[in-house]
Amino acid sequence: MKKIIALLVLMIISTSLFAAYQVGDVVDDFTWTDNTSTTHSIYDLIDSEKIVLFFWGGPG
Repeated sequence: MKKIIALLVLMIISTSLFAAYQVGDVVDDFTWTDNTSTTHSIYDLIDSEKIVLFFWGGPG
């Protein structure tokens, strides 16, 4: 049981060490082009009250 608790504590600590941003942090505005050649800006999406959710990485 102690090993499981120690492992969970280490996992929690390690994930918080690699967090680049926290909720409420201000990020630089950046733009990207999607697969339909439409350009988007993160500030424009936030101003239009849309939810912004990024998935970084994946297979490959």
